[in-house]
Amino acid sequence: MKWTESSPLKRSEQEFLQQTARQRVTTYDGNTWEYYDSGRLSDANAGVPPLVCLPGTSGVARCFHLQLRELGARGFRVLAIQYPVVWTHDEWIHSFDRFLNAMNLAEDLFVHEVSLKQYLQRYMSLYPQRVASLVMTQGFCDTRVYEANAPCIKIFIIERFPKPTPQMDAQNEAIEYMMDQLGTLSQQEIASRLTLNCLSCDPESWKIFLPSYEDTSLPTTLKDQIGSRYPRAKQALIKTGGDFPFLSHHEEVTMHLQVHLRANGVFIA
Repeated sequence: MKWTESSPLKRSEQEFLQQTARQRVTTYDGNTWEYYDSGRLSDANAGVPPLVCLPGTSGVARCFHLQLRELGARGFRVLAIQYPVVWTHDEWIHSFDRFLNAMNLAEDLFVHEVSLKQYLQRYMSLYPQRVASLVMTQGFCDTRVYEANAPCIKIFIIERFPKPTPQMDAQNEAIEYMMDQLGTLSQQEIASRLTLNCLSCDPESWKIFLPSYEDTSLPTTLKDQIGSRYPRAKQALIKTGGDFPFLSHHEEVTMHLQVHLRANGVFIA
């Protein structure tokens, strides 16, 4: 599939950007966090914690535009966040905490994250009041595989991006869309994300909800490891979802997110 400005994902992104402004918050540590806020505070969702979406290594905040649009239309408040350039796990976590303070988000957040920060969220055991539940896409909990291959990690992420698959148009379009997003990241942003990905971390257990996929670039050893580490975590299997199911199968992902929110007591009148 040839990526064009008229591709469905690009058109839906442009429509989203016409309706939803990108916003910025600079925390007192000097870091600037960008975010999109959909389904803003209303009488229906007053007092209900939002769903916070965090992109992976190659993504930016607007990669969640379909979830923001669909869940926001149903009354749920959803934040998609673009995090700043940082170089250690502790720096990321403390800056994220300051961002939440600046947004007046005190506790019991629902977090949906993609690949890069699964281990960083474990560190949020420092702030147990912050996170009520965690939804993971392409999650892993042990960075030693990437640490051992640190000299090759840039090649893996940039040059060995998931390849198009015949007869899988939705997956292929999602891949092309994410490659386009990767091109919008600065050299420093990519370096920061790759550094965080390679830092040693194998944290303790955390209660999670785990979407699991078969046809992805995540090593099988890491998928098996996270499944065995969290045997009581709920799993939502999306067949042929690929590496970016929130784009290629966004209706299913949105449905699972809504079910998860309701299972945790979030009901919008």
